[in-house]
Amino acid sequence: MKLDEFTDRMVGKYSGGMRRRLDLAMALVHDPEILFLDEPTTGLDPASRRDIWSEVYRLNRELGMTIFLTTQYLEEADELADRIAIIDGGRIVAEGTPDSLKAALGGESINITLRDDAAVEKAKAQIGDMVEKMQVDRNILRLYLPNAANAVPAVVMRLQAAHLELVSLTLTQPTLDDVFLQVTGQRYSADAAQPTVA
Repeated sequence: MKLDEFTDRMVGKYSGGMRRRLDLAMALVHDPEILFLDEPTTGLDPASRRDIWSEVYRLNRELGMTIFLTTQYLEEADELADRIAIIDGGRIVAEGTPDSLKAALGGESINITLRDDAAVEKAKAQIGDMVEKMQVDRNILRLYLPNAANAVPAVVMRLQAAHLELVSLTLTQPTLDDVFLQVTGQRYSADAAQPTVA
């Protein structure tokens, strides 16, 4: 756990990352076959988070330990999990491998950033007939359709004809964030609760 050099220091003086590593070390003392970790990287800096990820990965892959991990960081779930369950309102709303959950959304998405919510709503009305699925994340409109890359010019022309100013446009593969938004029907906002993934 990279704590050897700190054994003479009082635990109360450990940093948050050191405490998380100590928590993991204590959970491993009895060499469990199954390990339950409840948000082990919450509040950690990126380097400490990666250290925990590396150890969780090693425990599972090298020692064959079964690990149940709850997290609000969907990137973490994507990186570490063989199977994922997305929980919303205390119920499992989606379950599968990270790749299968993302593949269920389809291929690439066109992500259009607009100035405000009103522009997003106007854009939805203008291009709704062109897409299979749409998703709103604050002022970003995500469009899911076959051959998304080839559809970009037509989408841009339609929005320009409606006098909508695009802040940015990107083409991306689906993420677990997209899956969460799709299966829960939620939008991200500053005060929205974060997803829980097990």
